[in-house]
Amino acid sequence: MQKDIFRMQKENPREKIENLISPYSRVLMTDVVNKGYYLANKASKDLAFISEQQEEEKDLLARMKSAAIKFYMEQYCDKGILPFEYKIKPNDTKNHDYLLIYDGEKSFRLTINQCKSLNNPAVPSGYRNKENKNFQSYFDFDSNEFKTSDSDESSLYLELDHGYQSKQPMFIGLGIPRNNKSWYGVIDLVKETPVLRRKFSTKPVDIKGFDIDAFKEFISNKG
Repeated sequence: MQKDIFRMQKENPREKIENLISPYSRVLMTDVVNKGYYLANKASKDLAFISEQQEEEKDLLARMKSAAIKFYMEQYCDKGILPFEYKIKPNDTKNHDYLLIYDGEKSFRLTINQCKSLNNPAVPSGYRNKENKNFQSYFDFDSNEFKTSDSDESSLYLELDHGYQSKQPMFIGLGIPRNNKSWYGVIDLVKETPVLRRKFSTKPVDIKGFDIDAFKEFISNKG
């Protein structure tokens, strides 16, 4: 554990993120979030397909943004636009599924979350705490003993956190969470992406054939 902490202190966290996820992939991840916001705002005009429950409009729209981002992230991965793989995993209480993104070498794993501010990672939750074993000790109930997490390059936990209380994301933070209160390091993709687009002449990817009806089916089934 001490060795891992010392290594992260010596290594520049931003450079670590940049080495794990290429500039082009970071631009595409920004596209995923932006497209998700656009789709959620568009679909929110047709609310009947989601639920008969009465919900506050802002809560409903926030939930739709999460689902729409998940929708596009899966499409980008399935079509090979992003060089990542993913799993749909249940939380401990089995009442919510979350998307876990990782690369082929399993050098990182990543969750996508809503946040009120880029100052801190996502608020505590059972599944995020379970995934975030960065430089921690934890109790393994299967072996009935404490273990030190495998926190080398093959298992670094990242978060892609976005501000959801606006029509467009105010920030998209790609970072290494220290805990639920601070970051080892974080990059605001909203600020970085325009610079990368000019440098690499990248354009948003256009996915044909994914309309409101496809999103309705997605969110009704598992969104």
